[in-house]
Amino acid sequence: MRNLGRRDFLKAGAAGASLGLLQAYGPGGLSVPTPASAGTTSIKRGGTFTFATTASIQEFNPLMLIPGQYSFFRALYNTLAHYDAQLKPQPELAERWDFSADGKALTLRLRQGVKFHSGREFTSADVKHSVEFGQTNEKVTMRTLYRAIKQVETPDKYTAVLKFDSVTPGVYDILDTLYIIDKETIGDRSRIAIGTGPFRLDKYIPNDRAEFVAFKDYWEVGKPYLDRYVMRVIPDLSALALNLESGAIDCAWQISYMDAARLQGMGGKYVSDSGAAGFGFFDVAINVTAEPFQNKKVRQAIAWSIDRERFCKTVMRGLGQPTCLMWPSYSWAYFKDLEGTIGYDLDKARALLKEAGLEKGFQTEILTASKRMVGYGEMAQILQADLRKIGINARVLDVEPALYDNRTLVKGDIVMMIHTYGRAGRDPGSLVTGARAWTNGWKEGNWTHFESAEWERWRKELTSTLDLERRKAAARKLQEIALDECFTIPVAPALRVFAYAGYVKGFTYDPDNSPRVGEIWLDK
Repeated sequence: MRNLGRRDFLKAGAAGASLGLLQAYGPGGLSVPTPASAGTTSIKRGGTFTFATTASIQEFNPLMLIPGQYSFFRALYNTLAHYDAQLKPQPELAERWDFSADGKALTLRLRQGVKFHSGREFTSADVKHSVEFGQTNEKVTMRTLYRAIKQVETPDKYTAVLKFDSVTPGVYDILDTLYIIDKETIGDRSRIAIGTGPFRLDKYIPNDRAEFVAFKDYWEVGKPYLDRYVMRVIPDLSALALNLESGAIDCAWQISYMDAARLQGMGGKYVSDSGAAGFGFFDVAINVTAEPFQNKKVRQAIAWSIDRERFCKTVMRGLGQPTCLMWPSYSWAYFKDLEGTIGYDLDKARALLKEAGLEKGFQTEILTASKRMVGYGEMAQILQADLRKIGINARVLDVEPALYDNRTLVKGDIVMMIHTYGRAGRDPGSLVTGARAWTNGWKEGNWTHFESAEWERWRKELTSTLDLERRKAAARKLQEIALDECFTIPVAPALRVFAYAGYVKGFTYDPDNSPRVGEIWLDK
């Protein structure tokens, strides 16, 4: 990627091109919607598409980025813009946009005639409210990123102006992830969902299913193609593939890696798709304020006790490669020479514990939620066994996803936990502002409670300049701090595999693995 100056940014912004983003996705790629006018003659309309995963919906909050939520985002809601397959922003609820001369204000010209499912018209006031909700709600995952917006002006019904204190390289990540919510009903989001998307909520049974019907007044002419969309919760991981093969569901998300490989080898009857590369990474998170983890040598000992290679071979079936670094290998923020800085070495781990005065070990806890996704339970068990070898007796606490989310998102009540962080496949600056695992302290929602003036200095440098060399230098500093402090410890890419029947057509998803349900049709 060439060095982009301010003039390049303004030119790129006015033209609607992305900036400071990754050049390409890894295996699996990023899907992109099919234009309504292209190749629609063979599309079959109607039918019901049934989708299942192990995690439940927590609430109809499209800014709460956890596994049970993703499946309804692009069915119920729209964003201001979305990325295409080349990670270039394309118009959605904003038809066009323009930057100010200094790059600190973005004027959005909104699409007219868009209706919420309630029948109310979408206006600039909804943009303002969605930004404010994103900045203040405690369960919003990317609220630190949204707080880069210092003011939203609404000069008229169809114009919104986002104002920033500095040039913001991650501005297109904001446009791609800020789902527009209905200010009149968002307060009742535990049971009501009102958006502008291609489907509206018809029935919701918590921890069981949500059913949606096509929104007849949807602004994108000719879509959706389906009559109904059903989201089911199947808590038993092994039952996901069985339900797919029996015809009870059309698509399963986050199936086991073993089932994914098996289904892929069945002669085209099923499709296994590894999802958006760089979407997430498995990690071990440690509360730096909990005893005895205030001492970073103890955290480093944990990092050297993680058998990443074993996890990738036995659990991921070789579909992922071990890593100790924050960003994916195709990112300009990935520094190959730092790979392997931390590995698997129990003797090294014992030596670090001895330096910390804990050569006799201690007792602790590993929080996990095996129903959240494949890998959570297995990684906890692998880590528990290796910690025992260095004298650490770690109790595995495997809880329901709702309790896990309450302890992490709401209370920040962890000692050590198995986790996956997201936003790694977006602008590198969005990882340290949009993924709580890498933000700065509990005030920003980071359950590790790690807080550092040095971290903040380099994060600000990464997120407030367009000079690529300066950004690379800042990213490297952040990576070096992370390797030293070991508050969030990467393990391997977290591939979240989709498997669906061969008759499912038009199956696409965004960089967060949210299916674009309005594009799907059934060839049966």
